Amino acid sequence: MRRYILTNKPGYDLRDAIENPSFEKSVIVVLDNSGVEIEQIPVTPLTLYMYEPEPDPRYQKPQKIVTTSGEIEIPTFIPEDMVTTGENPFIQVIYRFVKRRDGATLEDIVRHITKERRILPNNDYGIRRVEAMVREMHNGAVMGGLLVKKGNMYMAGVPLKTGRNLIKLYSGYDPFEYQIMQYVENKGTASREEIHTIIMDRLKWARNTKLVEFYIKKLTKQGNIKRISKDWFEY
Repeated sequence: MRRYILTNKPGYDLRDAIENPSFEKSVIVVLDNSGVEIEQIPVTPLTLYMYEPEPDPRYQKPQKIVTTSGEIEIPTFIPEDMVTTGENPFIQVIYRFVKRRDGATLEDIVRHITKERRILPNNDYGIRRVEAMVREMHNGAVMGGLLVKKGNMYMAGVPLKTGRNLIKLYSGYDPFEYQIMQYVENKGTASREEIHTIIMDRLKWARNTKLVEFYIKKLTKQGNIKRISKDWFEY
């Protein structure tokens, strides 16, 4: 099924092109089933009516609060060294990187995660993890559509929904590993159920138990946490 995206022409402000579309500053981009651009349609009152294009995914309609002095926009900016609850942190970092750059190659994304942010190691394991997440974000069963592809460039697709609470990232640490290790260290001992609760319910970073079990096994094998009984661990 084709998608029709209302976006800005080069040199024009995206927000203005979305909120006040016109032939001069706006254009309708047509994407095929795989998210590849196949044509552009001029913006006129008729084409806006015919195609009912959706706003460019890069556009975020500002939320506003009403104060005694009028309406104030709520900033949507998330600090560079932060992610939020509500979605896998790697997915968040990849999406924000691609969106901020207005497009990135797979090599750009891998380099950003493994060398610049250093939240996954720059080795076969880290590279495979990034590649798998990009594939899932592009055409996966769960997250497909978060990224669309134009040639060899990935672009931000449908809006990424995240939570409200900010969580700090630390260079050199996998965010999942860091949160689990911190929790076990602070408590002294922690149960398997508690670790699952932290990742799946409190942070909401995982959709299933398989990912949590992967990290429990990995941290135990690395010696970061020690298994003291079937379902209990210590730092």
